[in-house]
Amino acid sequence: MKRIAIFCDGTWNRADAPHGTNVVKLAQALEPVADDGIFQELFYVQGVGTGRGSGAFTRLIDRLGGGAFGWGLTENVEEAYRHLTFSHRPGDEIFIFGFSRGAYTARSLAGLIRASSIPPAGCTDKIPQAIDRYRSRLKSTHPDHVESFKFRHRLNPALTTSEKEEEWRRDNGLEPGTPIKIRYLGVWDTVGALGLPGHYGMLARMVNAKYDFHDTDLSRLVLSARHAVAVDERRATFPPALWDNLDSLNDRRADRDTPAPYRQEWFPGTHGSVGGGGDICVLSNAALTWIAEGATDAGLKFEPDAMATYAQDQDPSGPLDNKSVKQAGVFSSIMTLNERDRAGPDRADRVHASTRARWCALPGYRPKTLRKVADDLTKGCGG
Repeated sequence: MKRIAIFCDGTWNRADAPHGTNVVKLAQALEPVADDGIFQELFYVQGVGTGRGSGAFTRLIDRLGGGAFGWGLTENVEEAYRHLTFSHRPGDEIFIFGFSRGAYTARSLAGLIRASSIPPAGCTDKIPQAIDRYRSRLKSTHPDHVESFKFRHRLNPALTTSEKEEEWRRDNGLEPGTPIKIRYLGVWDTVGALGLPGHYGMLARMVNAKYDFHDTDLSRLVLSARHAVAVDERRATFPPALWDNLDSLNDRRADRDTPAPYRQEWFPGTHGSVGGGGDICVLSNAALTWIAEGATDAGLKFEPDAMATYAQDQDPSGPLDNKSVKQAGVFSSIMTLNERDRAGPDRADRVHASTRARWCALPGYRPKTLRKVADDLTKGCGG
């Protein structure tokens, strides 16, 4: 048994960048062996739009298409899934992390596993049929449909994805299989915009239809999860893809006195000030620490000195942007063509402590994104 940690980086982000994202920082802090002696395996997927290709024009198109429209995201999901096909064995624990469209990649990977299971070790010839199943949106391909139970049993009889599937196997006299264990899913500011931005209307709906198969919903296959969301991101091309079923998932836990395993909280700062990737880290380190704490609670081990440094280097009143030098150029211009405030949380308990601290410390910090919980936040400031 081992722990497999998959790290999916954000739009335009890669491991060799001058300032690593929270994905890179957490990957670099992963210990090779946990305190309980279990080996921890790392796999990193660079972000979309990082300029992949053999020629200058190809790299330019990749940067533009990946950054503006999310091109390459499906391929990144398949890359991570292919790694699992080679590495995963029954009983292994899976941890998945992601930022920006890498967060969407991480959540899609969990959805792919839920839909199609994981092929037996090294059976890469089964990947295409698993992907085709995931892409289908027929009623019979829903993960809880009996036809899906049959498909996953044919793909890999050694694994199961749900209690319903295990019950179906028992009822049909089939071998039980080992439940897949996605112990933790930790993501920073999931960006779900693929294809053309929504304000292009009918054209956007036509072009984007091919991306509709991605399943980023949170299911019980994931045993615990956290999502850090940016309060102050205003780019319309970077809308957050939120989880809307946390209450129902948390209500199902056996011990209601234990902390909720599924959490989604709003942090101060723009997209990069939550997911990292700039030279200013006092806000993003708070989101990094929060995601890491959830992974640690689920059993993953990180290098203590590195995590202590990130925990100390935080300031909720710091700059909202994570770069001291503003980006310029065609890519940045495209991203800021249309801006608007995010809808924001409707409950104060979905607001992270760092946001509360900034609200109380800076009377001028009153973003419209927090308007629904403004009264509760102000009351929490005390005298």
